[in-house]
Amino acid sequence: MQSNSSNVIKRIAHAFDKMDKFPKAVIRHGIKVFLALFALGSLLVLYNRTMNGCDSYFEFAAISLVKSSFTILAEVVIGGLLMDYVLKK
Repeated sequence: MQSNSSNVIKRIAHAFDKMDKFPKAVIRHGIKVFLALFALGSLLVLYNRTMNGCDSYFEFAAISLVKSSFTILAEVVIGGLLMDYVLKK
């Protein structure tokens, strides 16, 4: 089981290395944006639950930011892979 999952990771890394520069850059920058939004949303949730006294509107905005960060990640990864596929044809 361990070797199978390591082989899958190696295949993904090899396929990522074969991508063109532009789609790879789009995915890398998208991951950075995802991490920034996710960290900001997580910190806002923690701030609201510990320091702010649990404001429901603030909580909703912070959780929406976390959810949106995952949507952005999915769009960037799928878009980058589609761009790579289209550019190679």
